[in-house]
Amino acid sequence: MTNRVASIVLGFQDKAQRLKCIQRRGWIRAGVRESESVADHSFACAMLSMIVGDSCGLNTERLIRMALLHDLPESITGDLTPRQKRTLGARIVPLERQAANTALSSLPSRTKRKYLSLIDEYRKQRSTESRVLRDIDKIEMSIQALTYVKEGYPAKRMAEFLNSAEKDLRTDFGKTLFKVLISEKRI
Repeated sequence: MTNRVASIVLGFQDKAQRLKCIQRRGWIRAGVRESESVADHSFACAMLSMIVGDSCGLNTERLIRMALLHDLPESITGDLTPRQKRTLGARIVPLERQAANTALSSLPSRTKRKYLSLIDEYRKQRSTESRVLRDIDKIEMSIQALTYVKEGYPAKRMAEFLNSAEKDLRTDFGKTLFKVLISEKRI
């Protein structure tokens, strides 16, 4: 590895590393004292993506890459709640696109284009993998809500996250997974 490549790797990691320090705002609002970080969430989504991709015959590598990148713009914008995104309206897409460009700015243009393409694919829901990842994102939030209930946080506060996830699921896979998760209260 050359010094130039090492510098590129470290420049990217500096931005990605920020996700470890950004707590997920929804959990903070729900009263969770030491809530998961965006990086915790992305890691859990990547793990779910690996097993789901392999189990369902999807492009697992693409799914994992997308899972690791899907919240990267938050290293610049912070964790925006759905309410904040609705308030921003049409401005959210260019804001997130610029944040993704900034987060990927140290990478060679070919790699940057590849990663931006995956982020856009997820945002636009252009593939089976992107639609499955959207549901994985909701399932992971549900698993985290149930984990917080197990840790002693009020189920009533976590119910809004479960209700939101159930309402937003789009794929048969996601709906089935959620149904089993709730019926078995798996954590």
